[in-house]
Amino acid sequence: MPPKVSVAASNDGALPEDMLRHILVCLPTKAVCLFRAVCQSWRSLLSDPLFVAAHKSCHPGPLIVTCNCEMFERGTINLLDLSGHVVKRIATTMKDARMVRTRRLDLICVTGRKGCHVINPATGDTFALPSRRAKEHAHVQHFFPQSFDFGQVVSTGEYKALRCVSIDNSDHESSPMLCEVITLDDGRHARWRGKQGPPAPVTSNHNRSIVVNGVVYFLLDFLYKRFTFSGARVKPGSMALFNLETEEWMGIVQGPTPVRSFVKDSSGRCGYFSLYSDLSLVNLDGFLVMAHNPEGCSLDLWFLMDIEKCLWNKRYSLDFQPENLFAQPLEILNDGKIILSASGSLRLYNPITKTYIDFGMRNSTSVGTYTGSLLSSESTFTSEAERCTTCGCYFTLEAGQHDVTCQDCMCEAMFARR
Repeated sequence: MPPKVSVAASNDGALPEDMLRHILVCLPTKAVCLFRAVCQSWRSLLSDPLFVAAHKSCHPGPLIVTCNCEMFERGTINLLDLSGHVVKRIATTMKDARMVRTRRLDLICVTGRKGCHVINPATGDTFALPSRRAKEHAHVQHFFPQSFDFGQVVSTGEYKALRCVSIDNSDHESSPMLCEVITLDDGRHARWRGKQGPPAPVTSNHNRSIVVNGVVYFLLDFLYKRFTFSGARVKPGSMALFNLETEEWMGIVQGPTPVRSFVKDSSGRCGYFSLYSDLSLVNLDGFLVMAHNPEGCSLDLWFLMDIEKCLWNKRYSLDFQPENLFAQPLEILNDGKIILSASGSLRLYNPITKTYIDFGMRNSTSVGTYTGSLLSSESTFTSEAERCTTCGCYFTLEAGQHDVTCQDCMCEAMFARR
C-alpha cells in the first residue's frame, strides 16, 4: 500500500488529518481540482491514488460529455454534472468533431472529417488514431468509412476501435464491406489490422451501432441493401455482432418482434424508411437496448435479455412528448431515473412519477457519458507515442516518417500552402 501523504505542515494543526481528508473527499471534482493549487502538500494529497479512488467512490457519477462544434471549426468537449454545470472543458484540435457514443469508460472518443481522436478527460491528453488503412487492405483502391465504434475488452481492459468501410460507394445490394481493428496500447505500435467483413451491410448512422460488454452491435441496412452477402433477406431491426476480444463476427441477431415483423405500407420503401429513422441502439445498465420512437407514439426501450433465444423485454415505454422526438437514452441512474439526450437539452425522466427535469445543452452536436475520475493523473497512451510539435496530440509515427507532426496537421499545412 502506498505511504499515506501527510498534510500536517499545510493545515497548521487546525484540523486533524483524517477529518481534512474526509472533508476534501466530499467536495465536488471541480473544487478539488482548484485546491490542488493551494500548496505542494495539498497537491500531493489530492493526486494520491488512494484519495482519487475514495473520491470516485463518493462521487460515482456519471458525468455527461457533450461535443460542441460549428461546421469546419474545432470542437469543444464539455463535461457536465447531473445539474447541468460544466465541470471541465477540453478544446479539441479536430474540426467537425462528433462524439462516439460510449458508456462506463475512462476515455472518450471523437471523430471528424479527417480521422479519430481518443481523449483522456483527466489529463487532457489526445491520441490521434492512424489514418493509414491496414496493410491487408493496402491494395484497395476505394475506401469509404461507414461506421466507427470504440470500446473495451471486458477480460483484459484493452481499448479497441473498430471501423467498417465500403469499397464501393454505390447502393448496390452486393456492395462489399471491409473491417479493421486497432488496439490502443502504448501508442508506438497502434496499427489498424484487417479483419473479415460483416455478414451483411451495416448502417452508417452514428446512432445505429454501440458497444455493450465488449461486443459491438450494428444495425443492418434493411432499407437500401436488404440482403446479407450470402443472399438471405435482412429483417427490419436485425443486427450483426462483433466480439472485440476475439475480433470475430458472432452472426446476426433479430430485433424485437414488433420491429422485425413490421409490414411496410402501400408507399413501399417509404414505410421502411420511417421505421429506419425511428430505430437506434443504446447501452443501458449493461444491456443492449433498441430504442423505437415512431413519430406521434411512445418511446419504447427494448432490452435484449438473451442473445441465444433472441428474448427481448420492453422494460420502459415513455409517453409521447414533442420534446422526445429523436431523443436518445444515455444512462439509468441508481435511483431508476433515465437521462435522455434531446434536441438542445438533457432530460431527467422519473419512470415512477412520469415527470421530467430539463436543463440546457447548448449547441451540442453529440452526447455521451464518462465514469472515470477527473482527478486521475495516469496516462493511458503516452509512454511510447510521439507528440506532435504543432498541436500537441500523441500519435503513432509511420515507417519512414521523420517529421514529428500528426496527419491532421500535415494535411492542414499542405492545404494552407495551396
